[in-house]
Amino acid sequence: MKYMVPLEEAQQLLLQHVKPLEPVELDLLQALGMVLAVDVPAPEPVPPFTRSRLDGFALKSCDTDGPSPAKPVNLHVTQSLRAGQLASAGVEPGTATAIVTGAPVPPGADCVVPFEVVRQEGEFIVLTAPLKPGHGIAPAGGDVAAGDCVLGKGTVINAPAAGVLAALGCSRVKVHRKPRVAVFTTGDELQPLGQPLENGKIYNSNLYTMAAMVSEAGGEAVLLESVPDEEDLICRQYNYGLSVADLVLSTGGAAAGERDLASAAMQRCGARLLFRHMEVTPGKYTVCGVKNGRLLLGFSGKPASAVAAFFLLVRPVLRCMGGYRELFLPRCEATLVEEIQGGLAFRSLVRAEVQWQDGCLVRPAPKGPGSLLTLMTGNAFIDLPAGCGPLTPGDKVQVILL
Repeated sequence: MKYMVPLEEAQQLLLQHVKPLEPVELDLLQALGMVLAVDVPAPEPVPPFTRSRLDGFALKSCDTDGPSPAKPVNLHVTQSLRAGQLASAGVEPGTATAIVTGAPVPPGADCVVPFEVVRQEGEFIVLTAPLKPGHGIAPAGGDVAAGDCVLGKGTVINAPAAGVLAALGCSRVKVHRKPRVAVFTTGDELQPLGQPLENGKIYNSNLYTMAAMVSEAGGEAVLLESVPDEEDLICRQYNYGLSVADLVLSTGGAAAGERDLASAAMQRCGARLLFRHMEVTPGKYTVCGVKNGRLLLGFSGKPASAVAAFFLLVRPVLRCMGGYRELFLPRCEATLVEEIQGGLAFRSLVRAEVQWQDGCLVRPAPKGPGSLLTLMTGNAFIDLPAGCGPLTPGDKVQVILL
């Protein structure tokens, strides 16, 4: 077991114990936000037939050789096609077919002229400029040939990807299943929601904060009953959580000294501790263990600490288990617009607001009246190294975008 590890080492210690979860087959819309577990080839060409790219008239390009305003060409419109309708006859020399975007191009035609560039006179259209073969036409297989890989393994199924899969006729897809995360909180002071608040008690907000973050990170939260600060009860919840989920997350009881109940409970339930505490704040008081190949994570009960630890540790683990390619939050360099006091003993993550205006600008987020409300402000962390001196406007800093 390691003690007081750097953040990046803690991340790697956890990622060594997880891998993408097994595939499941789901209906297309059920799989939104999840990750493809297999390549998806095109079962047939896309588009499956030669179709019109625009509303206009399908014709033979050779019928437009040499037209000009002084010497126009007249073509007889013999039929009209809607989308999904096949032509009853081919296009003969000197004729044209009215056609809409997406409709199959009739046999014999090799180009489409838009409505707006021709003049209609009864059953005839008048052209004053030549057309080249292929103009206004999308050939069969022009986008994707049959058998080509359209969406690769690791693709996140967002709305455009769902549209592509639907265009291929895929009603069900194979995706990595969502990791199940058992979440519980510890604390003698915690009170369930929906009851009048007793003196000395607080509502159990951490349970819902962590569960919501699990869902946002691509996991499925399993809410367990919260327990008092008693080692044996915490131990039981860890064991029960391992029986119903892929990993277990608790908040509370992860402090220093005698109040480090999470470490003791993990060891008591037979887990091997990977590390205790990190060289970063907030998130310093974190303990992680492993039992039967499954992770247990204990965070501080302070909301700011638990939220930071989740972003830094749990989110990458859940994304790895869900099959995502990008595990970590993006980073960039930003220009500070407000001063920050220095003299920090530990590496520090300062909640901040990033704006994109002539580059990336960042300022510390305003403090709220309580730790929970403070979490509502800011869209980034300023990542300050240990021992960082005072910073002034104009200084460059590293930020983690949330």
